Parts: sequence; structure tokens; C-alpha cells
Amino acid sequence: MNTFKYPDIEDCLIYDHHILGNPANIAFTNVKNIDSGDCDSLIWLGAAKAKDPESIKTLTSNLIIAHTSLEALLQPRSQQTIILTDAPKETFICILNKLFVPKVLAGVHPTAIINEEAQIGSDVSIGAYCVIGKCTIGDGCMIHSHCVIHDQSIIGKRVLIKSHTTIGSDGFGYSKALDGNYIKFPHLGGVILEDDVEIGSNTCIDRGTLGNTIIGANSKIDNLVHVAHNVKLGKNCLVIANVLIGGSTELGDHCWIAPSATLRDGLKIVSGVTIGMGALVTKDLDVPGIYMGSPAKIKT
Repeated sequence: MNTFKYPDIEDCLIYDHHILGNPANIAFTNVKNIDSGDCDSLIWLGAAKAKDPESIKTLTSNLIIAHTSLEALLQPRSQQTIILTDAPKETFICILNKLFVPKVLAGVHPTAIINEEAQIGSDVSIGAYCVIGKCTIGDGCMIHSHCVIHDQSIIGKRVLIKSHTTIGSDGFGYSKALDGNYIKFPHLGGVILEDDVEIGSNTCIDRGTLGNTIIGANSKIDNLVHVAHNVKLGKNCLVIANVLIGGSTELGDHCWIAPSATLRDGLKIVSGVTIGMGALVTKDLDVPGIYMGSPAKIKT
């Protein structure tokens, strides 16, 4: 078991911070939550802990990363070090990623099927039983097992796609002919996932009909989400489980869509919108804010 010292975490202290105690005493082997931390642990405390001061008076963890507002409530015990910062969670996440998250080796599992014309970047991991069409996959991507990425998909850098997800299949586009029968509208576009996008398990993102379906940089999509053809999702958006986004709907940046929300097709939604759990959006949303209900209305 590794013992981590101050030099191991120093490059994660990128935000303004203040240290209580002696950094030379830092020596932790594990990370825990506040309830189970011990003398070998690293834990973090958010500003909300000010509402429960008794819970932090007896902490024995070797290293505590805490919000600056908690300084009056914290005094380091013997061999204990406290790092105060306005970004304790972000600092904690950086340390987790650096020291505790297993590194996935790049490579293609022997059961994966890769189109010979696919363009695969460096340091890419493709899991078991994936099917990769004639597409482009950028550097540092991680594609978990049983994923299907169809032709004309463009995957940016450092994109994560979790198991059993399909990128770039045809959308549900049909036209009713004069004889009353439905005919399929050909889907000739693709899907673009920009840099640092993450897609959960069992999610489907359909290709565009004539243009592309686009997921903006650093957006995160949860499990069991359906994104229909020609959707354009902005940058830094969060789309949570069981959401359905209808075809050709366009969302701006920094939108948050809560679980089980439904957005009908052809909508335009501005940046900075939050759509509540189970909401049904039937009209354009042109004012930033929180929208709830069925039909969804802005919270006042």
C-alpha cells in the first residue's frame, strides 16, 4: 500500500489555499468520506459542514481538504494537516484522479471489430466486442465494451463512451406518402462528439439526416438517454438519466436537464437553462432559468 506525501499532491493545489499544520506530516494511504476517515485517510469538507460543526471537531484523518469558511471550526491535531481552499471538492477530485483512479492501458481488445478505414488516434482504449465503423476517434478516448460507433461519426479527444452505447445509428425519420404508407427518410449525416464529452451506458445518439448531430465540448450525458437526429447540444451541458431529446432540438451552453425530462422535436433552448425532473418541454425556451412541470414553465 502506497503512502502519499505532500509532494504527491502539490500539483493539485492550483487554487488559492492556506495550510494549517505542517505539510511534512502528510502521510495518507486511502481516501474516505467524513464518517469513515481514519488516521491514514484523506477527506474533504464542503462549506455546508458549517451547519454541523460537531461532526468535524473530532476528525482524525491525516489530511483534510476543507472550504475556507470552515477555518474557525478546524484546528489541526497532532500530525494532522488541513488545507483550506475555496475549491475543496475540485482539489479532492484532482488528487483522486492522480493517485487513486486506475490508469487504463491503451489498446484494442481482440474481439473488437474495427473498419479498416477508421482513423484511430493515439492512446485510445477500445473494449471487448465493440464495433467501430468508418469514423474518426481522437487521442486519449476510452470506449468501453459492446459499444457501436457507426460510419461518419467524429469523436473528439479524451471522450469516454460507456458500455452498450450506440453512436450514429439512423434516427426515427419517416414521411407519410400519398398512399398512406410511411417511407424512411435517409440519414446521410453523422454524429460529432467534441473534446472531453462523456456518454453513459445504454445511451443512443442518432446520426443527422442531412447535417450532423453535435454534442458540445465537455458535455456529459448519463445512462439510458436518447438523443435524436440533428440535435445540437452546447458546451458544458449535463443530461441525466432517461432524458429524451427530440430531433433537431438545439440547446445552448451550460444547460442542465434533470432525469426523465422530455424535450419535443424542433425546439430552441438558450444557454443557462435548467429543466427539472420529469418536465415536458413543448415550446422554445428563450430566457435562462429553471423550468418545471408539464408543460414546462419557468420557476418564479
